[in-house]
Amino acid sequence: MISRTRLIKILIVLLIAASLRVSLTVESEAAQNANIKIGVADGVSSGKVMGEGLVFTDARGNKGNVRNGAVIRASGSGLSVGNAVLSLPVTATANSGLGWEDVRYRGRLVFIRASSGFTVVNELDLESYVRGILSMEMGADWPLEALKAQAVLARTYAVKNRGRFSNRGYDLGASEFSQVYKGVTAEDPRTDRAVSETAGMTLTWNGQIADVYYHSDSGGATADIAHVWGSSRPYLQVRHEPVNYTSPNSTWQTTLSPSQVASILSKMKHNVGTVRSIAVALVDNAGRAVQLTFTGDRGSVNVKAHDFRMAAGPRVIRSTNIQITRSGGAQPARSGQPAAAPPAQTANAAAQQPAQTTNPPATAPETDFIEMTRAGVFSTAELVEMLIDPVKRDELMAIGLERMRERGDEPPAAPTPTPVTVPAPTPQTGSGDFIFTGRGWGHGVGLSQWGARAMAEKGMKYEEILAHYFPGTKISK
Repeated sequence: MISRTRLIKILIVLLIAASLRVSLTVESEAAQNANIKIGVADGVSSGKVMGEGLVFTDARGNKGNVRNGAVIRASGSGLSVGNAVLSLPVTATANSGLGWEDVRYRGRLVFIRASSGFTVVNELDLESYVRGILSMEMGADWPLEALKAQAVLARTYAVKNRGRFSNRGYDLGASEFSQVYKGVTAEDPRTDRAVSETAGMTLTWNGQIADVYYHSDSGGATADIAHVWGSSRPYLQVRHEPVNYTSPNSTWQTTLSPSQVASILSKMKHNVGTVRSIAVALVDNAGRAVQLTFTGDRGSVNVKAHDFRMAAGPRVIRSTNIQITRSGGAQPARSGQPAAAPPAQTANAAAQQPAQTTNPPATAPETDFIEMTRAGVFSTAELVEMLIDPVKRDELMAIGLERMRERGDEPPAAPTPTPVTVPAPTPQTGSGDFIFTGRGWGHGVGLSQWGARAMAEKGMKYEEILAHYFPGTKISK
């Protein structure tokens, strides 16, 4: 296990070796209103730029003028624009209608060098960015108060995570790995109103920008962040939905064969042979699975439910609010015992050590941390954040592993799970496929979008919605 003292020494060496210069400042209104860089296409070799009166300018001041759009291509270490070859980075502006492929954007487009080809970055102001998110993350025809709550969260997330992908040349991506962003193409008068009426507003905790997350449907109760990513936040705990509702994913079912389950475990560096049973070994106080036990002809292994969901695919296992049976006979889905809830937090809990669950996720070994850092997984800001905030460290390590999987790198081998004491599962009578029956969709942390919709339909204001899902936070401007 990596100790805090050892981690500090490693971080200092890595920061000095990389000649990283970071100025630690308090998040201010100026920072919130500054421009943001969104990576809208990463590592491409060609594409179409739209716009009337397009002008391309490189770092040397060379220009390439194209009237109403152009197909650009990577050319050596530069960019081919019409008859000109410009040196990267290249900035594109237009009198109107600036866009990449079929999506139009506000601000400007900057083309920067990538490991292969070039990356397209949209630089624009924060409020325009939020306008391009809202209808992609929540239906434009949803109640205005739900849209306002989403606007505050989208803005908060952007401010808190600015620089997350700085190693790639931008702040945030345009996909679900950050926030889904489609620029002007996604703008709508209703969502624009929600952005305008909450302009500049963010969620804060103890005067600092809060960590905020959201998902589609909690399935009845949100998840404690400690049981998902291993960190702790007093305002990100289990919250039962105050209003009953139905969504497209209120209930769902997925069937996996024993060989498919074994393949998923193999991706997680586990091998129990032919899978004979799966038991929910640990649940939170809302009944959501925290840990699963897989038993095969070569032994058993305990696996974090969230990790198994991500390895299987978040569209395959849509949430950890699950019951598991087997075709040909029933298997008890809730054979585990409740996970211990984190202890009560004081007002200054953000400065405390993370609360420990019954079976806390193992911290990645020191060698794994070094490997991920050398691979450029963490931004400069994240390295410094890990240095000064031990609560954030485990969450960022988990995010680092997901990033490596996202870009196709082989993540460090998972540590051996810590065993937990659970009642012996009832012998399984089935012999066919495993049937996962679940409720909700998403990681379950923070705001449930369908829950927010139901609350708004009942007449609750966006302030009340945010106060329910993020208790103790404040809306600041």
